[in-house]
Amino acid sequence: MALTDLSRVTVTLLTLLEQALARDTNVSTIEFSAAPPDDTSSTMPNVVSVYLFHVMEDPHGRNWTPTPVPTGPGAIGQTPLGLVLHYLVTATSSVTDEGASGRTLIEQRLLGYVARAFHEVPVIDDDTTIPAVPPALSNPPLLETGNLRGADNRIQILLRPVGLDEAVNFWSAEQDRLTRVSLFYEVRVMLLETPEREGSAPPVLSVAEFVSVGGRPTLLRARSLLGFALPAGHPLADPTAPFRFIEASPARPALFPPGAAPAGVPAENARLTLEGGGLQGDRVHLSLEGPVAEGANPPAPRRFRIDLGDPGTNPDWAIAADGVRLAVDVRTTVVDTEGTTLTLYPGLYKARAVIGIQMSEQMPPRYLERSSADIAFAVVPQIESVALLGGPATARQFRITLHGAYLREELEIVLVVAGRAILRGSDPTLAGVYDLDALNPDRIDFALDMSDLSSPLPVQLLINGAEAPPAWGVV
Repeated sequence: MALTDLSRVTVTLLTLLEQALARDTNVSTIEFSAAPPDDTSSTMPNVVSVYLFHVMEDPHGRNWTPTPVPTGPGAIGQTPLGLVLHYLVTATSSVTDEGASGRTLIEQRLLGYVARAFHEVPVIDDDTTIPAVPPALSNPPLLETGNLRGADNRIQILLRPVGLDEAVNFWSAEQDRLTRVSLFYEVRVMLLETPEREGSAPPVLSVAEFVSVGGRPTLLRARSLLGFALPAGHPLADPTAPFRFIEASPARPALFPPGAAPAGVPAENARLTLEGGGLQGDRVHLSLEGPVAEGANPPAPRRFRIDLGDPGTNPDWAIAADGVRLAVDVRTTVVDTEGTTLTLYPGLYKARAVIGIQMSEQMPPRYLERSSADIAFAVVPQIESVALLGGPATARQFRITLHGAYLREELEIVLVVAGRAILRGSDPTLAGVYDLDALNPDRIDFALDMSDLSSPLPVQLLINGAEAPPAWGVV
């Protein structure tokens, strides 16, 4: 399990040595210190220094699986950082009644005890315990002393085979001091935890164009407009314009129900425009694939076609087509070329132009079809309003109303408000919880702790990985 504090590993090693040397030696005046060996602030006559002097990345950990494995649309997971810790263990003594030779012998004796302790306990896990010295009953598990127990942590201790030249160079880089007898240890593999991502990455608003062979139907670009109203106190550059617009490519058209858009929703958001070449023929179909449903069935990926030469079948789609451009308003319902009425849901879609050339005058006519390659885009939810319902500052309640009543349990919904993830729960009056309204499938109720937040609150809503245009909650 990954950790966030390397000092816990050092505390665990110090505890191991303290308990082991209390068992193995009668030297009671020993300080086990994380300070470097040249630190002179200790008041104890004998000091064992376990000094972390170098940290390096374990190259084998770069391919580990993120823990926990990210789930949900747009989730991003990072692998924990595998680290190898390098420790220098040194013993120093300032005992005055033993003389210089006696102090040196004490230091060597203490290092021998240290080497034996780490040799006897080369791996520390949740069950590793050093036997206590009577009359003490028992010692706690070592990982518990470093607050590492219960998370499947495992510490491996390895004595490094440091050669004579390397040891001499370590101590006497400036040629002004003698080499001290020391032990060099590797402690591996420690996993440094990476924080969870809250929110989501900003949307991609444009991509490069492509080169294609002429004569065949080709879709080069899918674009749309993202329109939104700024909150009060943030006026637009043009005060006469109610909305600000950003062009998005790949396209992110919003899913609208049939009929006119309300005053607070930009009607342009529903428009999907596909640009390319060779998009004219005796029959022009727009082939779409994405999360749709027939009747009351749950949404599932499905390929269907819309006849762009018959705008009367889907009048709300406002179909327009010429040789270089196909444009439609994306609506929640559509009648496909088979006469089936389908319900569309937000998510990731693919579009393909299918051009038919009539081969004969026979009835029914026969067509030779040519298709473009697929081009991807997202059909996004449209937030109509974010209304304040009340509640205390620690659990301020809001209601998101969508333009279109299509919310259902099968949809993957991610809600982030002011950079904080709001999770699904049964009580949307609790801070950090949202829930759907079964009787009103256009509503999402949630609560947020606003003790340290101020209005306006940016709202990010993703359904099946498709993010709604910007919206704000205002208190």
